[in-house]
Amino acid sequence: MQSKASLLSSARGTRAFTNSTVRSHGLRLTSRRERSSCLLVRAENVLIINTKGGGHAEIGLHLAKQLLSAGHSVTILNDGEQGKLEKKTPFNQYKSLEKATVVWSNPTDTATYPLEKFDVIYDNNGKDLDTCKPAIDHFKGNVAHYVFVASAGAYKTNKIEPALVEGDARKEAAGHVAVENYLVEQDLPYTIFQPLYIYGPYTGKDYMPFFLDRLLRNRPVPIPAPGIQLTSLSHVEDVASLLAKVPGNAAAIGQHYNVASDRYITFDGLVKALADAAGVEANIVHYDPKAVALKKGQGFPFRTEHFIASVDKAKRELGWTPTHKILEDVPGLVEAYKSSGLLDADVDFSTDDKILEAVGHKVPAVA
Repeated sequence: MQSKASLLSSARGTRAFTNSTVRSHGLRLTSRRERSSCLLVRAENVLIINTKGGGHAEIGLHLAKQLLSAGHSVTILNDGEQGKLEKKTPFNQYKSLEKATVVWSNPTDTATYPLEKFDVIYDNNGKDLDTCKPAIDHFKGNVAHYVFVASAGAYKTNKIEPALVEGDARKEAAGHVAVENYLVEQDLPYTIFQPLYIYGPYTGKDYMPFFLDRLLRNRPVPIPAPGIQLTSLSHVEDVASLLAKVPGNAAAIGQHYNVASDRYITFDGLVKALADAAGVEANIVHYDPKAVALKKGQGFPFRTEHFIASVDKAKRELGWTPTHKILEDVPGLVEAYKSSGLLDADVDFSTDDKILEAVGHKVPAVA
């Protein structure tokens, strides 16, 4: 019997799983060459299990919009307390989903699930098996397609070839990987998506304020040296459009897909682009993260090394093309920041000051 790891990494194991799963669900397995031409053939009844926070919450909103526009029926099962979450983004935008049903519940409690039958399940809630297992067990054998939104962060870092490709080594200790293994073991008709950093409207975890808080207050922007590290920033509408390729698409079963922009940007390049759009000067101060004693989560909002991924597979097999480019979106991101009132907010720059002192840069005087 194959191990969990070999089931995920072996092309032979994946083919065998895919064939048996497609037969059991009455779906036609297409060849790799046919994948790019697969079309939606009928409306599906879709359930989106959505998270209450983190960097993926906005996916549920934008995915629902795209699925509804394509003629599918959509129910959102959202983790968390309705009264609290509806006061903030992206959940306060659910009212714009006129044809969707929104259920507020605990996704680990299957007794609270809607009773209707769903063709496609999107699990955009869990990061570990304890969170995801109840839904997987509940829908096993009763769903045509089970989609798990994992994370490219579960890849092992590759310092030689930093552009991550599906099939690259994963962190066996990562919670997402345990869920991926369980989907294979349970013989579900799964597809796994692995997003990178997301930006755009109604994002719950917005990365741009880190840079604009400083640029628009004439503060230095501390950037991990050397500043030419590449990162991938993906617009949430592009993320949703890729995930929306799944309903009716048997070719996606048994596959992993990276979800990202097809253009990369350097740390320094992002700062300079934002500064240009804001009409200010970019004052970048480079520092060695290892030389500054920071706690996890302090300081820079991204990983301090390259974090990019190839999306060639999604383009080739699902016929997907991202439509957004970060440099084209930068002016709108600056205006969105200004109109949000964030420029009037108090910002704690104590971590910045610690970094600046460590590199011998004069700490700006308090205005």
